[in-house]
Amino acid sequence: MEFSFELPMITDGTGSCEDLTGDDPDDVCCEKAVLNDPGILLLRKKEAAGCGASALLAPTGGIMHTRLEDLGYDDSFISFNEELTRITASCGKDLPVGGVLYENIRIKEEYGKNVFESAYFDHLEKITVLKNAGASFILLDGFDKLWDMRAGVMAAKTADIPVFVLIRVDDEGKTESDTDYIAALITLQSLGADAFGIECTSGAEDTARLIKRAFPHAEIPLIAAVNISGCTNEELEKLSENGVSVYVDLSDKPDQTKLGFIKSLGTAFDETAEKDSYAAAISREAFFLPENIELSEPLECGYSMSDDIIEMDDSQANAVYIVLDSTDDAASIAANADMSYLPFCVHANDPTTLEAALRYYQGRLIVDKRCDIPEEEFLSLTKKYGAVVY
Repeated sequence: MEFSFELPMITDGTGSCEDLTGDDPDDVCCEKAVLNDPGILLLRKKEAAGCGASALLAPTGGIMHTRLEDLGYDDSFISFNEELTRITASCGKDLPVGGVLYENIRIKEEYGKNVFESAYFDHLEKITVLKNAGASFILLDGFDKLWDMRAGVMAAKTADIPVFVLIRVDDEGKTESDTDYIAALITLQSLGADAFGIECTSGAEDTARLIKRAFPHAEIPLIAAVNISGCTNEELEKLSENGVSVYVDLSDKPDQTKLGFIKSLGTAFDETAEKDSYAAAISREAFFLPENIELSEPLECGYSMSDDIIEMDDSQANAVYIVLDSTDDAASIAANADMSYLPFCVHANDPTTLEAALRYYQGRLIVDKRCDIPEEEFLSLTKKYGAVVY
């Protein structure tokens, strides 16, 4: 995949108005406060641009319908996104502007088809507004659950705008919901994400270590969110050596010398390099596949499906083979994905059933190439959803 921006890329780290005002966003409409007196926004963004940032983030992360409804400003959803993006763009001449999305607080239920579609359309609405307002790319910032990340990436692909994903992880590379960062990388880059990365809560050293583990599998540039001003040159050099190409600067005040030093390091990303990305995934784990996958005996969907899947973990197979006869079957595998410590390979002879499985399985599926679906339609579906074809 060809990356649309110059590397190394450095953005500022102010992705919401609460970062500017310091107010509790549940009690105060920070966006309204900033738009009433945009001086602090202009100052912060112009300072970042003047110190060498190569992109700016519009502080739109906190703009969500539920929150604005509670504060009495829901009719300003579009105008807040538009005005904050426009003001940010005015601070950086021709610098690209990233429209920021935070995880949607409206989506509180457990994962399911309806919840996934609600998240997808919520993200699509905001992404479309941001694109129309002049955003050059979308940053999904601080997402926790893989299904919500998938919904956001798919929405950005529908809107035809580059999308970056930045997740917050512990020193083992796990989010609060136990989503594994390499599983997320494998899944999201196959869906078409343009860059992916982490903010590690334990600091730059662990960030570099985790990035080094991800780099051999990354077909897209890797992001690190760090306090650049607080990093030593040695720490910044290690981040670059280990594979970071995009930096989100979490510093309160940008350091022109440090930003210049990062640019002098160049980038380790090479879009032509061969990567070890032949892998399936569920939220908690990526499964790097052998050349010859040993499929289980065909498993049919039904009431005992979860028990049958668990029993497969003790078999000689390294993938659970499931025959899908309906969209209900497709929903069943999505619901049971986390029951197994093996990846799933599906077979379906109906394109609607196959698409349902690919859309609602919250990871990266293996698809049997012997499905009795016209080749052009089959390849289109598997490419759209980033499946492994075997």
